[in-house]
Amino acid sequence: MSFRKKRSLSEVTNAKNHTPNDEALKKSEANLRTVFDNTDSAYILFGTDLQILSFNLLAQQYSEENNKKSLAIGKYINEYFSPERWPQIMEMLKKLSKGDTVSYELSVVGDNGVTKWHHVRWLNVKNKGNKNWGYILANKDITETKTAALERERITNDLTQHNRDLEQFTYIISHNLRAPVANILGLTNILKEHGQGMDAESQQEVIDRIFTSTKNIDTTITDLNQILQTRKPVGSKKEKVEFEAMVDAVKTSLRNIITLEKVTIDCDFTSVDSMFTTRSYLYSIFYNLTSNSIKYRKPDIPPLITITSRKVDDKIELRFKDNGKGIDLDKNADDIFGLYKRFDTSVEGKGMGLFMVKTQVAALGGSIQIESKLGEGTEFILQFH
Repeated sequence: MSFRKKRSLSEVTNAKNHTPNDEALKKSEANLRTVFDNTDSAYILFGTDLQILSFNLLAQQYSEENNKKSLAIGKYINEYFSPERWPQIMEMLKKLSKGDTVSYELSVVGDNGVTKWHHVRWLNVKNKGNKNWGYILANKDITETKTAALERERITNDLTQHNRDLEQFTYIISHNLRAPVANILGLTNILKEHGQGMDAESQQEVIDRIFTSTKNIDTTITDLNQILQTRKPVGSKKEKVEFEAMVDAVKTSLRNIITLEKVTIDCDFTSVDSMFTTRSYLYSIFYNLTSNSIKYRKPDIPPLITITSRKVDDKIELRFKDNGKGIDLDKNADDIFGLYKRFDTSVEGKGMGLFMVKTQVAALGGSIQIESKLGEGTEFILQFH
């Protein structure tokens, strides 16, 4: 005969409420939460009604650092995006609801001016009936990898640019230095061999020509030194520079010519009003492009210069547009930013301005392009990371 111990009511109840399957499920959920909170990506799960259903610790940290808001279950996801950004998010959600997956890279500049890079993915979640149940927003910090890739790209671009510089410097040495040196040698030889038999006027003419050639050499060396100084790594401290302040500084420097030629400078920096950069280089870029537009103005109408900014993907774009003479790009496109290249000899200059602009833009990690038609003005498009 066997006897079984009679269980109490509470034991029976507990046994019913905590089946082995329940315990296994709780352990599975706990393990999943551990993985969820310790992954290297931030995750937010929200329903088709846009209410947040779940998120991990990294997502909370990211939101507090960048949005200055804490995530909370039950809140709506649109509360964490700016009104300007939200229409783009809605377009992505439409794509997701159709089964597409959206991914892109995003850069965010912190209050300290440091740029962080993120790989963002939007995923569609469906139920067993293959109906849209919700969405997942995944965000992974790729700053280290992206920075390394950008550095490699910068080094490659620098090497390419250095090769171009060497070609230009070779040209300068061959033409801008050798020619006046040859003149000096020839003229001094004349003085050496025939100086005693020359009258005073002839001697003075030879001396004047020697002086002119020497001055040309000095000018070329000064230009080369300026270029080499610009080519050095930017050592100046980067800071937040307001575009409006740059334009005001340029207006002050060019006040006389602006007043004399009745120059109008219109600006629109509502999209992006500033950038972290080297102030002296950015001022030089603004100054040279503005003065260039004034220099190559049409003689019959007052110059109008329009300067605008906007965000293009992860870059800041600046545009300088004028109503001046314009440039025939079919003939001159390859030489626009070349050293000592000039296309309008009716205006005083030596072809240094645009070369220095491109050099300084490159030194700040940017790029520059030009759009122009003869007689229809010119537009310079600058982009900075």
